Amino acid sequence: MLQDHGKTSLTDSLIATNGIISPKLAGKIRYLDSRPDEQLRGITMESSAISLYFSMLRRSAPEGTPDKREYLINLIDSPGHIDFSSEVSTASRLCDGALVLVDAVEGVCSQTVTVLRHTWVERLKPILVINKIDRLVTELKLTPLEAYSHLSKILEQVNAVIGSFYQGERMEEDLQWREKVEERVKAAAIKEKDRSKASAEAGSQVDAETAEFEERDDEDLYFAPEKNNVIFCSATDGWAFTVRQFAGLYEKKLGIKRATLEKVLWGDYYLDPKTKRVLGSKHLKGRRLSPMFVQLVLETVWAVYNATTGGANSTGYVLHLQLHHNNVSILSL
Repeated sequence: MLQDHGKTSLTDSLIATNGIISPKLAGKIRYLDSRPDEQLRGITMESSAISLYFSMLRRSAPEGTPDKREYLINLIDSPGHIDFSSEVSTASRLCDGALVLVDAVEGVCSQTVTVLRHTWVERLKPILVINKIDRLVTELKLTPLEAYSHLSKILEQVNAVIGSFYQGERMEEDLQWREKVEERVKAAAIKEKDRSKASAEAGSQVDAETAEFEERDDEDLYFAPEKNNVIFCSATDGWAFTVRQFAGLYEKKLGIKRATLEKVLWGDYYLDPKTKRVLGSKHLKGRRLSPMFVQLVLETVWAVYNATTGGANSTGYVLHLQLHHNNVSILSL
């Protein structure tokens, strides 16, 4: 997690779901910053942990009876400041997964790369959390389409960092492979030392040519909203969502299967307002339509903020959103 990107506010919001603190205090009380100097400076300096209860309903079959599943999640709030990166390194060794927070306005910072490297080295399962989406509305005054473009760039930057780690690892593996090939060639040459020089060279050449460097698919390494490893949220305002949640909301309304909607809600896919069909960019035929993520997701969020904060005259009200029955409803202000 990163400095000033909202990790402690998000932690407070998660703690509030267990009734430990009031949702109205989330982001203000900084519950896990127990040291006086942390509260005074407003930054996390030492990793702190807490166990949270989580339950959910899961169906073993599409039409089966949902079963309640309960989990105990151990959450570690680690520092984001670069001076305390050793705390992040220690905490990452104890975890199975990581929430990597990125400020929607600040984007990828130097510490983002450091945190992503920790998750890569420790082989953690990372989830990208793009926080402070509310700032795109209330501070930058972006339109939903501009916000979508901005979020896409952040996603590309994060994936570029992941890609650099992957390429570096593959280059190292390629070097090791070449060294092993050379060792096999030398071993074959020594084994054939009693034979003629031509025979030895022929045998070495065959051994080198038959060895192949194993290619590896890197598609699963990257963040993509359609894979549900990207969360869009505002920790201060107490809401978050994934593409899967909105796909579930619009499934019946649009008559499109949830699994299909999950794949097309992000990216260059467009909804024809007349036919209610999903179109690719090649089938627009000159029409100017907004991407489905803009039309079905961001415009809804923007409408709620404009209605509750007065749009350009925003005064920073705290609002809580809940996705329910094809609407985004306000829980409290």
